[in-house]
Amino acid sequence: MNREASGLSLPWKRLFAELAVIVVGVLIALGADSWWEKRQERRQAQEYVQQLLVDFRETERQLHNAIAGDTRTFEMASRVVDRAFRGQFPPTDSLDLPTGYHFFHPLTGTLTALVQGGDLRLLDDDTLRFELVAYSSLIAQTETVLRHAETLVWHSAERIALGRARHSHSALRRAASRGSGWGQVDVAGALNDPEIISALQVQAMASQIRLFNLRHLEQPTSRLIQLMQAELGEQ
Repeated sequence: MNREASGLSLPWKRLFAELAVIVVGVLIALGADSWWEKRQERRQAQEYVQQLLVDFRETERQLHNAIAGDTRTFEMASRVVDRAFRGQFPPTDSLDLPTGYHFFHPLTGTLTALVQGGDLRLLDDDTLRFELVAYSSLIAQTETVLRHAETLVWHSAERIALGRARHSHSALRRAASRGSGWGQVDVAGALNDPEIISALQVQAMASQIRLFNLRHLEQPTSRLIQLMQAELGEQ
């Protein structure tokens, strides 16, 4: 009996041993897959942060240029309007009437893909994730306001151009030069033209709107650049 019992127990022991080997092998394989997947995700997250940093640095450069350009436009428009109201016209019969704005096109492709594609979870830094989501919303709102301000700028620029043409002394000069040249402007007439002054006031107001919203982006942009530099171990 003991011999038979012993003989029956041997296959079970072997079976348990083989099963244990299989389970250990599966666990090792699953662990290796998990380790490889996490490694790939960390690499992907680093690539995202590196590209975001490139985009944000370019956005910051454009932001500073746009603020500087719109500041000049606002100051010029305000100065012309102030001279018109005070009756202190330039000494020459030429006049520079400021129009336009400095183009700002933030690079948001990577940010949009990260936020809307669900890969934001790859980033380990909670602060970086939260601030990227907030920035994505802020930049969308800012661009909407900027587009409206740009519409005001273009409408005012058209009115200024038409007003300038009304007060131009260049008709004879253009005829003599076969249509070339913009010619000179009757400054007193232009600065006493309510249509031109109204358009310049709109130009100044639109520039102020743009400046307010552009400056509102400065701190968040700089903050995120610092967070991404820290994430990548940059100084």
